[in-house]
Amino acid sequence: MRFRLRLRLLALLPLAALPGCVAIQLGAANLIETAEVPRTEVAYGPGPRQRMDVYRALDSAGAPLAAPAPVVIFVHGGSWHTGSKGDYAWVGKALALQGFTAVLPNYGLMPDTRFPAFVDDAAQAVAYAKAHAAEWGGDTAQVVLMGHSAGAHIAALVAYDARYLAKQGTTPDILRGFVGLSGPYDFIFDTELLKRTFAGPPQREHDALPVHFVTPRSLRTLLVMGNDDRTVNPRNTRSLAAALRAARVPVEEIWVPGTHGVSVGAFARINRGDSEIVRRIAAFVRGG
Repeated sequence: MRFRLRLRLLALLPLAALPGCVAIQLGAANLIETAEVPRTEVAYGPGPRQRMDVYRALDSAGAPLAAPAPVVIFVHGGSWHTGSKGDYAWVGKALALQGFTAVLPNYGLMPDTRFPAFVDDAAQAVAYAKAHAAEWGGDTAQVVLMGHSAGAHIAALVAYDARYLAKQGTTPDILRGFVGLSGPYDFIFDTELLKRTFAGPPQREHDALPVHFVTPRSLRTLLVMGNDDRTVNPRNTRSLAAALRAARVPVEEIWVPGTHGVSVGAFARINRGDSEIVRRIAAFVRGG
């Protein structure tokens, strides 16, 4: 038991690293992933980063599901200037093994793509996935948007600020819910990274914070946060949850010991077999 716990901790430690180490450490999660899951790369727009990986949902025997599967669109993190869908292949595979069609889009990165253009990319990916999910074995009536870290921030803006999906000719009502993993939703522009990415006129800074767009019509939400996160202040999750409750929007919170990577690290092969996080996200996606 002690050896098993040590292995689990070793798997989580890399995922909790500071942003500068993320690319190397996420590769470790891919290296220990053994699942074979059908994957297709799809272009959702003409730009070089406007591509997504689709993982087909599998049944308990490892065969593609015959019935349409719920769809999870996962937006990767990376402090808005690093990261790739391929870094998170293990998340796509883990979701497929849960019986979900997993869609992992790339989006434009800083400094070439500035706010709010990378959110527009994510909204375009969501609209495209919704329109084409049936082609990938997905259930178009059960689409949930999920993101980690900066990806949770981007996904939250798509989920709560209706202007992004309006540009795609649709609304957040096409989604069944939002799952935020260790996300910044209500931050202060007090670091060089945040100033470089978001600071500007008051309206621009206002529009960068997902908490400002919560309304009684907002999507049901599940928020996962590590108690000891030093990369994203846990206050962000508390603030968003409070805003959702004030608007009488259904919201669940999962608070767990650990730092920034503990929420997404639950999907790593060595952790997901007995993970409360994975179980509760799966139940949320299925509407439970």
